[in-house]
Amino acid sequence: MEASGSDGFSLAFTAACVAMASVTYGMGRYAYGLFLPSIRQDFNLSTFDLALIASLNTAVYLLATVIASGIAIYFRPRTLIVVAGLVTTSGLLIAGLAASFPVAAGGIILAGAGGGILSPAMFEAIEAWLSARWKGRAIAAVNAGAAPGLILTGLAAYWLQSSWQQAWVAMAAIGLAVTLWNAWLLPDHRVSQAHTEPKLPLRPGLFLRRECVPLYLSLFVYGLLLSTYLTFAVDLIISSGGMAFPADRLFWVLLGLAGLPAMFTGEAVRKFGVRGLLAVSMPICGLSYALLAMAPGNQAAILISAVLFGASSVAPGNGFLVWGISLFRDRPSAGTGAVFFALSLAIIAGPILVGLSSGQIDLLGLFYCAALLSVLTIPLFPRRIFGTEGTAASESARPSSERQSDLAQAAAPVLPEPTANH
Repeated sequence: MEASGSDGFSLAFTAACVAMASVTYGMGRYAYGLFLPSIRQDFNLSTFDLALIASLNTAVYLLATVIASGIAIYFRPRTLIVVAGLVTTSGLLIAGLAASFPVAAGGIILAGAGGGILSPAMFEAIEAWLSARWKGRAIAAVNAGAAPGLILTGLAAYWLQSSWQQAWVAMAAIGLAVTLWNAWLLPDHRVSQAHTEPKLPLRPGLFLRRECVPLYLSLFVYGLLLSTYLTFAVDLIISSGGMAFPADRLFWVLLGLAGLPAMFTGEAVRKFGVRGLLAVSMPICGLSYALLAMAPGNQAAILISAVLFGASSVAPGNGFLVWGISLFRDRPSAGTGAVFFALSLAIIAGPILVGLSSGQIDLLGLFYCAALLSVLTIPLFPRRIFGTEGTAASESARPSSERQSDLAQAAAPVLPEPTANH
């Protein structure tokens, strides 16, 4: 199919990007949290062991993104997107067929690399192949692209109740199908790169300015909220008797369904601004923690918590992206790279902190702390950034070739975790 910029191609391309994000993020990065209780039981693992796997999954994702961002300009987007699908599929399959803990852990960690390989190439393709009218839609949809993956993961786990590994083999089959679809659909074109010097050279001081500190602190809390819930919520529910197998699988489906409206949060940033979006979504995310901490054995509280987290945990990502870009107006891709990097470090740290604290504070106490942190970040949110109009105008005024050059040189565009991907 040619990258003609037509509505037909744009819609199909956006759908393919969402499907690949569902595989690499919803399955490759986040399925682990749903199956954590079963993995703990099968391999007799401690909380620290389980937390270490989650953090290594994200660390590999971060490393893959940095490498992929550096080499993306030398490859066609289709090549890296297909490689991302194959890496994720391989990791899922290895974990699904593993007979020992080291092999299973290796598969889980490998599956996390796919999203890192995907993001730079996919966002370059969106920038080069879609019209201005479709770019915003595609980015918003991909930002919440993990949600369909969560739904499919939960359904696979529910239908294949006898073994978590059978569900991982089923997810690998879905991943292969999506990868083949992208290989067939995507044009085999290079993204043209202009050899122009960016207006704002990258230097350490650019990222260490005082005005960047509130962004980094807020992102760290956001990353902790994302990683802790997605890794340990099901484990808390099961251990507290709030939901028995296999109903816990449907908890994951509910998370994904509640996250689908986040595909349209780009409009919320435009109407209510960064501060408005973050000041509402972050405390709601914290409320989902408080509900589980107060009543982990109450099914009504569990379901409400899932809906609140699914709906609110992806939304802040778009707000942080606009905030980051606003701090790097002459080099917007540096802003997205800074947001991505800070968020990834927090997601790596989250499970490790839970594991290290498990001997002193139980999960209930940690969930209370997370709920409190979500509110304490409100004073950090920007007061003078009320929307995207200034950023959008300044970005659209720059030559397209220059924006593509910036995008290629950034660490990676942020993909928020549900959500996100991130």
